[in-house]
Amino acid sequence: MLVARRYVPKLYIETSVINGPFSRDFRIVLVSSAFWDRVKAGELEAHISSYVLFEIGKTADGTRRDKLLDIASLCISDAPNGLRVEAVAQEYVRRGMIPENYIFDAYHIASASFGKFEALVTWNFEHILKERTERLLEIINREKNIHIPRLRNPEVFIW
Repeated sequence: MLVARRYVPKLYIETSVINGPFSRDFRIVLVSSAFWDRVKAGELEAHISSYVLFEIGKTADGTRRDKLLDIASLCISDAPNGLRVEAVAQEYVRRGMIPENYIFDAYHIASASFGKFEALVTWNFEHILKERTERLLEIINREKNIHIPRLRNPEVFIW
């Protein structure tokens, strides 16, 4: 008898999702809680890069930083980083996809692309979850023959 394997999405988690449970927006807190419950249940496979850990490390409040690291520990820390990722991120900035002052947003997108994740999950509506960003991501990554992850907020994965 064949047993069907359960489909578990492989997702790149951007830093804002780890910060989600501490948001001032109750909806984000609620959705983030449900999202992390699905990760804990093994229904979602969450991955992060060293860029996420670097950003968390810059958190001034030590207690909050420890809480963020606890959430990050639910993730597999294996997403690509390094020169190849950062070169493509610089291309994203050069082409106007991400503002230069937000280079880590570009690092996250490039890491998710090279890691061939199904989606980059983020609460960042300012620079990442935008139609223009998704359109330019498709153009640039197609030109470079790099995987194109979907850009989604956590809500997509809880229903």
